[in-house]
Amino acid sequence: MRSKKNKNPKNNIIKKAQNLPYARILFIDKMISEGDFPSAPKIAKEYEGVSVITIKRDIEYMRDILNAPIEYDKNRKGYYYLDKTFRLPFLFANEDEILSGSIAIKLLYQYRGTPIYKNVKNIFGYFNRVVEKSNDKNFEKRIIFLEEYSPSFSEEVWNILIKAIKENRYIKFSYKSAWRNYEGHGYYIAPYQIVSKAGVWYFAGYSKRQESVSLYCLHRITFIEIADETFEMPKDYKYLNDKEISFGVFKDEDKKECKIIFYNESAAYISERKFSEDQKIEKREDGSVVATFSSGQIYEILRFVLSQGSNAIPLQPKSLVEEWKNNIKIMNENIDKFLK
Repeated sequence: MRSKKNKNPKNNIIKKAQNLPYARILFIDKMISEGDFPSAPKIAKEYEGVSVITIKRDIEYMRDILNAPIEYDKNRKGYYYLDKTFRLPFLFANEDEILSGSIAIKLLYQYRGTPIYKNVKNIFGYFNRVVEKSNDKNFEKRIIFLEEYSPSFSEEVWNILIKAIKENRYIKFSYKSAWRNYEGHGYYIAPYQIVSKAGVWYFAGYSKRQESVSLYCLHRITFIEIADETFEMPKDYKYLNDKEISFGVFKDEDKKECKIIFYNESAAYISERKFSEDQKIEKREDGSVVATFSSGQIYEILRFVLSQGSNAIPLQPKSLVEEWKNNIKIMNENIDKFLK
């Protein structure tokens, strides 16, 4: 008697797929992450067609090579993740996605020396390992990102700050300000938000003593500890978000209309940029352009205008104009003092 042929070819494909190591690893990851403390025999039984020894080898691979925080509970006689939020990264991607992932890693280089880089590099490491096996070993040299300088800070600072933000708890720390030559102690701040700009990490926090929100650089924190006191985030707090067009991290309370005239190469540069959703660019007959836009970052705009040298003149608001004039005055005084 002839055996019946499998009329559904998909069944054969599924059976072949189950024998792939990655398929088993994803299955093990799913079972462990459910928190039921599965044993190797139970996983082997659920998966079907695989031995307990193979499952144990897979778990060793996950722990030693993929850095999965797998532990064995002797009382419950099963495996669990020490970090309950851990999940393996999705291991299947097409050629374009793998290439994009390897390029994205280059963007992370500016954060070397920070805890961010180590953690995210582990996530994207899969893409790099695949690209390194490709035949064109010089390809990665043909796409580069020129790095911003990123001051390093300790993992302790990062971990305590993240914990304080998650739990809405005050932090105590010592801080070496850029404006002073000495170290300040006794800072007691409610951390509201962490912000990264141009390779530098900051956090915005509220001070009871000053009754205001200030920005602090993570790399200037010399000592930090978390306090027991908790706080509630103010409902009217204006977050700096990644959808907002930003000159920098320093932000005023209210937006003001800014008007700046640009000359020469700065005029072409400005015409290609966007500073706010309500931006207007007026091109003049002499080749200059007038940019009008609203912003709550007057201090950062001042720095930008000064960086353009003689090619930029602020017209409004008055506070921007006065600060710019004061800086020009100080520069002229320094010329008379040091260069004459």
